[in-house]
Amino acid sequence: MKKGFKILSLSGLVCFSSLGFAAEAALPHMTAAQLKANDGKNGHKAYVALNGKVYDVSKVDEWKGGQHYKGMVAGTDLSSNIHLSPHGPGIVNDLNLKPIAVYP
Repeated sequence: MKKGFKILSLSGLVCFSSLGFAAEAALPHMTAAQLKANDGKNGHKAYVALNGKVYDVSKVDEWKGGQHYKGMVAGTDLSSNIHLSPHGPGIVNDLNLKPIAVYP
C-alpha cells in the first residue's frame, strides 16, 4: 500500500513539473519597446523584466505609479540591479508572481 502511494506521488510531481515547462515555453516574447511602454504611469500596467522573464507588478502596492525602492522603475529590466533590493530575485516567488512574457 505504501509503495503504491509513493509511486503515485512521484508521478504527480513529474506531471506538475512538465506542465510548468510547457506553460513557460508558450510565453510570448516582449520587446524592449513593449516593456518600456508598461511603466505604470498614466494608467499603463507596470511590468518589470527579471532574469529573462517579464512580470506584471501592477497590483503590488510597492510598485504603484511605476516607482519602487532605490529608483527602480517599471518598464525596465531589473536583472542587473536586483542586488540593490533587500529581498532579491526570490521576491517574485514570495509574491506568487507568474511570468507573462519572455524578455528580450
